[in-house]
Amino acid sequence: MIIQKTDAWELEVETKPGPYGTAIIFLSYVPTARRPEKQTQFKLLLQRHELEALQKVLSDALASATL
Repeated sequence: MIIQKTDAWELEVETKPGPYGTAIIFLSYVPTARRPEKQTQFKLLLQRHELEALQKVLSDALASATL
């Protein structure tokens, strides 16, 4: 899912469930680069309780967002 996009930049997030938790992968893409390709910027493996904690953080951020 693309979460941020401009003419010069894209930030995408993928999730992949696995036997040890869910991988969350942040990928960047610069379409104007000499060799445009998706690049992994950050990757983490979370178990259910960690995903629930992240969900709470994001919910709190949404509740206080003004834009």
